[in-house]
Amino acid sequence: MTVILDLPVEVLRLIFPYLEPADYLNFLATCSSLHQSTFLYDSVYWSGQTRHDFRVPNQPVAAADGVRWFKLYKRMLKETSVYSWGNNEKGCLGHSFRAGGARMHNPRLQFRNPHFGRHSDHIAWPGKMENTESLGIISDLQCGGWSTTTLNNKGVLYSVGQMDGSRYPQNPCLEPTALGFPANVKPHHKMIKQMSAGRSHVLGLSDSGRIYSWHDIREPGLYVRFVAHTLVEDGSRSEGTVRKVVAGWSLSAALLEGIGIVVWTPDAVRDGARAEAVLIMESEVIEYSNYNRRLTQPSDQSRLLAETVGEVLDFVLLDHFVLFSTDLGKLYAARVDWGNTERRISSSVEIQIPIPTSSLSNDANSSFVTSVQGSFRNFAVFTRSGQVLTSDQDRIMHLVDGVFPGATRVFDRIPALQDSGVISVAFGDYHFQALHSSGKITSYGKEPQMCGALGLGGNGNPESRLRGMRNDRNNPQDGVLVKHAYTTGRQVWFEPEKRDWIRWITAGGADPGESAERVRMALGSADTTCQGEVSEWIEQQGRDWDRFAAPSKDDDGLCAYFALSIAAAGWHSAALILKNDDLASRGVPYVWKDHNFPRLRLQSGEEMPGEVTFDEWLHGRPEFKLHEDEWI
Repeated sequence: MTVILDLPVEVLRLIFPYLEPADYLNFLATCSSLHQSTFLYDSVYWSGQTRHDFRVPNQPVAAADGVRWFKLYKRMLKETSVYSWGNNEKGCLGHSFRAGGARMHNPRLQFRNPHFGRHSDHIAWPGKMENTESLGIISDLQCGGWSTTTLNNKGVLYSVGQMDGSRYPQNPCLEPTALGFPANVKPHHKMIKQMSAGRSHVLGLSDSGRIYSWHDIREPGLYVRFVAHTLVEDGSRSEGTVRKVVAGWSLSAALLEGIGIVVWTPDAVRDGARAEAVLIMESEVIEYSNYNRRLTQPSDQSRLLAETVGEVLDFVLLDHFVLFSTDLGKLYAARVDWGNTERRISSSVEIQIPIPTSSLSNDANSSFVTSVQGSFRNFAVFTRSGQVLTSDQDRIMHLVDGVFPGATRVFDRIPALQDSGVISVAFGDYHFQALHSSGKITSYGKEPQMCGALGLGGNGNPESRLRGMRNDRNNPQDGVLVKHAYTTGRQVWFEPEKRDWIRWITAGGADPGESAERVRMALGSADTTCQGEVSEWIEQQGRDWDRFAAPSKDDDGLCAYFALSIAAAGWHSAALILKNDDLASRGVPYVWKDHNFPRLRLQSGEEMPGEVTFDEWLHGRPEFKLHEDEWI
């Protein structure tokens, strides 16, 4: 008699996706041969279920981490929250309190001030977006220039702020507002499975395969069609099926199966604002992006593309560039100049990924691209070896234009991003956030007008300096991170007790008089040496918080505030957090009331002044890489 265990594993894996999670776990429990970690934490099953049930976007860098997907599925049933921080202009953060915690007396009156959000409404610590309890399970979020948009597990989009903050009249939405559709659209066309926020518009891809474009939170989106391409809306993956949409700074793009990356201007959609649908008359296909291994008919040209370029796996749309990665591990870029009277699309050029200078051999994995992420002018490239390289469009322009190739260094390898489990990067105008597989977020870059976009606290107050922030020499109203912060990164803190602790330490700790000279040395000196090392010591304390507080992880191994996804644009940031309320409530306040301002022996051999004993490093002083020439 044939039993199910006689079936090959490959056949079982074809059956698994048809089982609901409860049935799947019950099935595995029927015998010890199935009740093994290989099946219990099957990455294909749990990533598929998480994306299907909750509409969580695919995360290629973490696709094979079955344990992570299993834990995320369990938590997403009840624990999703949106946190945001930075410049609250147009109410884009979705909460109405000021940086110090006080509520606005009348939020609507704030919008009469042309400088609203630039000073008084900066939020330096992550704050929970208000009035999201009725939105359902939130599965994704994106930041626009003046807005934040979320997607829930029912396929509904909600936005706060002003979608286009450069147009008048200004009428921001201060609470999450559902994005609407034209009249008479059938329900299955309204359920959004993937979305993207640009500077001043949002694109949504429905379950049925339709593209919708929004330019105003209060106005219905428009159904987008093309003169040059027929979109397939039957759920198949045949030619013309939309795989992904991306809203950029000033353009829109979509990856169409068998056709390629199609680019068009959203102004064409805006001009049809009183219609229910818009027909895009002018669009362009990015060179080399059309090859599809399932659909492309065999020919000499297609075979050449298959061997030299490959099939597009992912792409980003910057201000003037499209970059795409392929299944051959290659990265290509094409320049897009789209003006009012003319447009120019360059040929696609391969961008070579350099081997790290620290590599002892020519490791192919170090140059094999697995993902490209970015927005506006900046992007990040992920490699199979765990490296994350950052760059911007200005640094690849000469390569695409064919002018002085190799004249400048194209990529940086920021030490904190290498082999540290980074799975995604989100860019604002001058800052960016990195999401790590541990659920932690690290921040980098600049804060215009100390707006709080890095989420490190302070609003220019001393506690932000203790995290490594200081005034920019060239623009003193802006904040920049000391170079020490790029060695291990600076984590965004969600725990209230950590914020209280750093305020306590900044104020001098248990004995302000004894520590006064050290405080001046670390926070008041023009030299960044002491500040950089003290901020690194603080960082290590924050990462090992459960030494003197409640355990920071539950029995599922996830921390109390586990970041599922991150977003950034303009001067603000946001994150989708799986918050374990029970674990978060166990934080013990004021257990650090006897802590002094740290006293260290600096790397130079200099000793910080004081009478208390010297503090030791929890994990040793790192080998700081303070010069960008070392980031190659």
